Amino acid sequence: MTLGLAIGSGELIFWPIMSANIGPVLLWAALISLIFQTVWTLEMARWTVWTGEHWVLQMARLHGLVSAAVLWGLFTFLAWGFGGWAAAGGRSLYVLVGGPGEESFATVFWAIILFLIVWIVALLAGVVREWVEYILTFKMVIIWIMLLVSLAVVSSLDVWADVIRGTFIPSWPSEAIPEKVPYFTLASAIAFIGAGGTTNMWYSFWVRDAGYGMGVYIGRIPGYLRGRPTQLEIVGYLPEPTQENLSRLSEWWSRVRSVFWLVFFLLNFLTAVFFVALVYSGKKNLGIETEGVGGVEVIELQANIVAEAFGSTVISGIFLIVAAVLLFGTQLSLTEGVARQIADSAYVAVEGFRRIFRNDIRTAYFAVITLFVIWSSLWISLINLAGIKPVLLLQLPANINLLFQIISIPLTLYFIYFVASKSVPKEIWNAMKPHPIVPLLLVLAMLYWGFFATLGWMEKFGLLG
Repeated sequence: MTLGLAIGSGELIFWPIMSANIGPVLLWAALISLIFQTVWTLEMARWTVWTGEHWVLQMARLHGLVSAAVLWGLFTFLAWGFGGWAAAGGRSLYVLVGGPGEESFATVFWAIILFLIVWIVALLAGVVREWVEYILTFKMVIIWIMLLVSLAVVSSLDVWADVIRGTFIPSWPSEAIPEKVPYFTLASAIAFIGAGGTTNMWYSFWVRDAGYGMGVYIGRIPGYLRGRPTQLEIVGYLPEPTQENLSRLSEWWSRVRSVFWLVFFLLNFLTAVFFVALVYSGKKNLGIETEGVGGVEVIELQANIVAEAFGSTVISGIFLIVAAVLLFGTQLSLTEGVARQIADSAYVAVEGFRRIFRNDIRTAYFAVITLFVIWSSLWISLINLAGIKPVLLLQLPANINLLFQIISIPLTLYFIYFVASKSVPKEIWNAMKPHPIVPLLLVLAMLYWGFFATLGWMEKFGLLG
């Protein structure tokens, strides 16, 4: 779940676009962003391990239940409610199997088919999180098999030397940015290395649903048909500060940190590096023209590189299947995450919402995910009619999510040091408070992401001259 949610358009689309146009020279920027993102996501989940409350409930303790549900639900909707991320998966299937109809219509058709599969998962799953986890695990296994086999054939020592240099020796290709890679695209890549923005918030939901720490006492969201009517706890629980409880809580927190640093950080970065190396190998070793690629066609470019390396169009088809599975995993996790956040937050914040759904989070969640699938399908259809390229509707959520990352850091810090520290027993705080370097890293992250966000949005509004 941790890796499957994080791997998506950043690794498959934006960083390969960077590699196609300027090579691997900015991998150091991805590495720094992912380190910051890992630290930040862990701090968003710290209170969840202590009490079982997710990040929106943390914010509710700062500015009220209803305003937290509305404000962060609106932010999430603006980031993910317009379907470009789903259109990318639809286009992969169009390239793989063709119609019906012309390219634009077929892209919408396949994207809606994938949405229907997402809806069926929510309908049939016993526990939604478990089914999502199974699907995302399968997704990651086939991606890694495909990448490792492809790189073994196409890459070379000089390619890896350039990749390592780009990772650990910072440089700035001023002659190529923004001429070859616009700032808006660069900011998108910085945001979407890892999960990106509001998606990181959802890890606190899944930490709770997985039963980490005190999350085991809150409840989980079941599927609609196979699940039973379920009431979630409205507020979390603080453990008694006994030595035994402190030991158990510390063990749970160690598990969370291990998962995030070994899986979310390391495997995520390696996946991005492998996609970058694949595209760079095609340019450097196979002589394939890659410059000028700026959208979801970079998926076809990667498929062509693999086909050229193996001398077989069958392998190209297999790569497109892998890409479609990857993007379906993204579509599944994003749709599920949006519905989970909105349904869960509204359930906690609004008594009338609970009354409408008879205190059954299962029914509320299924209603929200159904409405979101319908809304997203309609928007993808409108995108098709308007002739808007899917990549723009990938860039927009990326840059909106980058703003969320910047805004949420001071709120997270304030909550930890001025609310959580005063709410938990002193024994818990003294044993499990953040390392002193954490606030410094988060302030640096805010400045770092702010730099790229400023460049991207100023370029988009024509303010760079």
